[in-house]
Amino acid sequence: MRSLRGRLTLGVVAALAAVLAVAGVVASRQVGDSERSAFDDRLKRTAELSRVTAVAAVQQEVPDDDRRLDAVLEATGSSLRLVVGKTVLLDTGSPPPKGPRLRPGLHTFTAADGVDYRSYVTTLRESELGGVARIEVVSSLASLEDRLAALNRRLAALAAVAVLAAAFGAWLLASLVLRPLARLRAATASIAGDENLDHRVPQGGATELRSLAQSFNAMLTRLGRSARDREQALAATRRFAADVGHELRTPLTSVQATLSTLGRHPDLPAERRTAMVGDALSEQRRLVALLDGLQALVRGDAEPLERTDVDLAEVVDTVVTAVAPSHPDTRLIATLDDDPVIVRGWEPGLRLIVENLVLNAVGHGRPGGRVEVTLEPPGTLHVDDDGPGLAPEERARVFEPFVRAKGTTRPGSGLGLALAAQQARHHDAAIEITDSPLGGARFTVRFVRPR
Repeated sequence: MRSLRGRLTLGVVAALAAVLAVAGVVASRQVGDSERSAFDDRLKRTAELSRVTAVAAVQQEVPDDDRRLDAVLEATGSSLRLVVGKTVLLDTGSPPPKGPRLRPGLHTFTAADGVDYRSYVTTLRESELGGVARIEVVSSLASLEDRLAALNRRLAALAAVAVLAAAFGAWLLASLVLRPLARLRAATASIAGDENLDHRVPQGGATELRSLAQSFNAMLTRLGRSARDREQALAATRRFAADVGHELRTPLTSVQATLSTLGRHPDLPAERRTAMVGDALSEQRRLVALLDGLQALVRGDAEPLERTDVDLAEVVDTVVTAVAPSHPDTRLIATLDDDPVIVRGWEPGLRLIVENLVLNAVGHGRPGGRVEVTLEPPGTLHVDDDGPGLAPEERARVFEPFVRAKGTTRPGSGLGLALAAQQARHHDAAIEITDSPLGGARFTVRFVRPR
């Protein structure tokens, strides 16, 4: 059976059938034992009550007829014999069956006609009998076996009726018990048909069903969140692709126009040609820088982080020392602690964070201004510039790719802060923008202290 209702019904019926079978066997055996015990008691009482008849038969030398005893013996299908030595003094009741020699005590044997008999043989040692005498009482077990067979048939019929009634009741009960599950299935089918992950299934019914409904609703919540994240990721990917196309189109168009002009006018003056070539080289460098930034952005998302203990103070000192010669008009000041500042992370990614924040501060500070880089234990980095700063409403946007602050005229790809924010997320670091004591913007990165 594939249905849960059918399986529940089958389970209940199988369990009840097993219980009834065991109970029937036990009851049949107990009744059989009781009947056999009563049967044996009757044989013994018959032998005991025949003692007087046996004595009278020996004293009178002629068997005395006992009509009542004969009637009882014939009614029960029993026979009684009194044997002294090898002489049979008394033989009354039903004809004795032909079978094996009877032994003292209670025994069951099968006669030549195939009928089972029960025998009781006792020895009488009394002076009146003149020696050793035996009383042999034999009775057929046919009536007892018929009664036990009839009892077994009644028990089997009763068990069959009980099993059928239990099957019908279990089927109805399973239908009632599984009704909330059917409603839950209908609700889930409706959600699947509508493809609306905001719907929820009812959380009523038994404890197990409520737990199942709660788990299903939790799954719908996760699926809905995952679907929204996927939609946001797809939207961000489409927006990113559009931004990339827009950013790449400008330098490529400029280079194409310059090359086309040079090709159509080979007789341009040398100064004009040199200026146009310089513009094309500048656009080409911008294009290379843009592609490098895009490559770094994609690689940063895919690169597995091999985290080690990194001295952030050494990273900051290396970056400041490398950037300072290429920007001689800006005063780069690094304030570092004498002790190492250890963070757990990926050294190239940490260097990328510091380098992009420092280059951003140099590019947006005032000409001939100052940039201060401060590292505080256990892992807080401040980068301050003396430029115009950032308005509060723009501070969250500047970490998106290709987004630049309003009023910015400095050249750039708009990917530096996106790369810094990306690596900060990879290192479980928080990055924020506030007002700088120098008058511009302060970028603060707080790293998690290694354990």
